Amino acid sequence: MSSSRKTIPGSSTTGSKTIPYTNRTDSIVITSASSSSSSTSMSPSTTNGWSNHNDGEREVRNGGGGRFIQELTPPPDNYASITSCSHIKSVLESRAKETVFETYRQAVTISQPITSNQIYLSKKDGTKIPFNKILNKKSNSLKCSECKLNNFQNSLICLQCPHVGCFQDHINSNHAFLHYKSTQHLFAIDSRSGLLYCFSCGNYINHPDLEHIRSEIMNSVTGGASTCPQYDQPDIVANYTDPNKVAIHGLKGFVNLGATCFMSSILQTILHNPIIKYQFFNNDIHYFNCEKQHDQGINGGSIDENNACITCSIDQIFQYFFTSPTIEGYGMTNLLTTAWYKKKSLAGFQEQDAHEFWQFLLNEFHLDHNRILQNLGQTTTSDKKCGCITHSTFAFELQSSIKCSKCGEITETIDPMIDLSLEINQAYKKSSHNSHDITLYDCLDLFTSEEKLDILYTCKFCQEKSQKPTKTLKLKSIPPVLPIQLKRFEHNIMNDSTSKIETPVITPLFLNLTKYCVESSTTSSNSKELIDGDKIFELFAVVYHMGSVNTGHYIVYIKNGSGQWFKFDDSVISLVSQQEVMSTNAYLLYYITHRI
Repeated sequence: MSSSRKTIPGSSTTGSKTIPYTNRTDSIVITSASSSSSSTSMSPSTTNGWSNHNDGEREVRNGGGGRFIQELTPPPDNYASITSCSHIKSVLESRAKETVFETYRQAVTISQPITSNQIYLSKKDGTKIPFNKILNKKSNSLKCSECKLNNFQNSLICLQCPHVGCFQDHINSNHAFLHYKSTQHLFAIDSRSGLLYCFSCGNYINHPDLEHIRSEIMNSVTGGASTCPQYDQPDIVANYTDPNKVAIHGLKGFVNLGATCFMSSILQTILHNPIIKYQFFNNDIHYFNCEKQHDQGINGGSIDENNACITCSIDQIFQYFFTSPTIEGYGMTNLLTTAWYKKKSLAGFQEQDAHEFWQFLLNEFHLDHNRILQNLGQTTTSDKKCGCITHSTFAFELQSSIKCSKCGEITETIDPMIDLSLEINQAYKKSSHNSHDITLYDCLDLFTSEEKLDILYTCKFCQEKSQKPTKTLKLKSIPPVLPIQLKRFEHNIMNDSTSKIETPVITPLFLNLTKYCVESSTTSSNSKELIDGDKIFELFAVVYHMGSVNTGHYIVYIKNGSGQWFKFDDSVISLVSQQEVMSTNAYLLYYITHRI
């Protein structure tokens, strides 16, 4: 077997998440291939602390939370209708006017949306830099100055100093708002649209001169806003990617072989997980040592009960998606046959649960890894120290604390986990008293809240039997990738029936897990520990089930390295808006850490 299969062009250990942090100091020029005469320079801001006009200051609605920007963002065709405010008028009538214009021009330039292979970066000497380099530059420039969160889709650039601040769903992790509170710098530029936000007014504002700068820069690159309809796979590749880069991007679908949508949706979350992708292409312990690899269909043999290997079958899919020049959908016949041999309940073409299939894959990854170690004469390790794909990517620990109602002592136990399963109905009942929509944070609050157990408990400290002890769950550790299942299928024991829960759950693009971790219990609410970049996760995959319990269909939304969302519906791929992803009744959510 050739050893040339080691890495793929453009691959890295963690995709776009390994870019080293740099300040906004590099001078760049972004040019459109369709309009190369229009170029704009981006250089470091030198303005700092010009006069603040904070009369009439008030809190941003929703307590300064991250949702205020999503709620107030106007549609593209209404930008010009946004009104001005007295604060920006006052500044633009002062001596700081030209400085404001220059800083705003720089910020809007780096905020330009990059959605086409027609855009390239040109250095001052005229040389061109590949597409992915533009994304790297954008990521470097728009990292949060505080927590180093790499997020050019949700950040605000201060107009009065070089600060870049992320915004999340909670005030404690909203560094853009905290920067305003500590410096009284009133104005910031939305990195998604180039629009100006006034913290004192609590709203987006505009000015004819600023709008002229913004529209001139945006139109020179994007050519105006456009909608994106659904395309078959060849169309999406032709219109939204460079054909020579198809193998790198892995933008391919799966042919539905008969109720296999539950498999294809889960496989896309595996294929586009940068940590798993790295392991398949750069860790060859399985590829070069699996005795079943030589007997499988890729080498001319047929798959049977003796040589069926899930890891080998997935490896073939990775090779097809990221090294094959073809853009055709993949028929997962090898994986399907292997899965049937490995788990009899999967045999046939009946509809299956996507979450159960995901758990099946992870269990097989672990078993295959241990089999290889045994074949090599190496000792298999515990799950905690296991280097398999499953445990190195998804494993974490959940701490259960039971408090004795007699003596008050706490008994702690640690359980290994690979995902979280969260209740929807109970969280909805609890949140309905507060008259607001249920969010993922509501589900997590319920999961980690104190619960009274209706059991007779013998305390190991006082040896007394106590009734109704309390139990609390906290995350003892967190994984690189956190999968979350929202329990949308509920079984009724009374009549032995299953129903589907259609309650919408608002899911954040960035999830702050700090308050749900063990160490947060000893941290005050005003401590800086609450703003911890290690515990902020980005949503990159959403599995959605449409239909009823007995008949339905799975699709999956995947976010690529440049912040674009794609919908994978078997072999059909669509470029979709972030709003569409957020409006779905998610079943499975996959969050990835920003500190890999």
